[in-house]
Amino acid sequence: MKVAHPRLASFLLLSALAFVPAFAQQPEPQTNPQHERQGGPRGGMGGGFMGMGSAVHGTVTAIAGSEFTIKTEDGTTYKIATGPNTRIMKDRQPIKATDIHTGDVVMTGGDVNDKAHTVGAVFLAVLDAEQVARMKQMQADFGKTWTAGKVTGIKDLTLTIERPDKKTQIVTVDENTSFQKHRESITLADIKVGDTVTSRGALKDGNFVATQLSVVEPRNRAAGPGPNPDRGSALAPPSQQPQ
Repeated sequence: MKVAHPRLASFLLLSALAFVPAFAQQPEPQTNPQHERQGGPRGGMGGGFMGMGSAVHGTVTAIAGSEFTIKTEDGTTYKIATGPNTRIMKDRQPIKATDIHTGDVVMTGGDVNDKAHTVGAVFLAVLDAEQVARMKQMQADFGKTWTAGKVTGIKDLTLTIERPDKKTQIVTVDENTSFQKHRESITLADIKVGDTVTSRGALKDGNFVATQLSVVEPRNRAAGPGPNPDRGSALAPPSQQPQ
């Protein structure tokens, strides 16, 4: 599967894996100087789209102690450094670094250096076939049956959003659109430029018409002492968020 834009790739991964954002909320562990971020964050809009930080995913090709080498879908190789503070998970359960094997598909995030192709891992999650399939389906549906982004303009019944792939999309609302924030009903007048939204709907004559539009807020990186798989993801399409 080819993903056109690294920000969208990370966004879809974090959306598909509802338990992963809980890891990304944790303070980043101390990392070695070679892992200091020099390039732009993979999957970030100013520190991460919707505050979710950076993420990289790929297949494990080599293991040396607590360091993993992965190859992404575009053929780029990353060195993943883990440590005592790295949260390592599989099937929403903690595992040890020794439980990861070559050939596993993993997602990792934390201190991403896109120039050096290194990651000082805050979390490392082994993906199963169902999670990978979910991500692929979300990618196929993105911009068609659901969309997300930062509101850059509002005029009458249309919102202009900047998506995580840096593309602009027009979202139209009508009398059938429901609006939510913090799981509570709101109106179009409550939505402001600068808000981050997710929307469920459909393309009609090339326009995205929303049936549901939700205002979401960036996660607080310092919130919570540990992962909570039941929280859901602020990035997920509205119908996938907890009711």
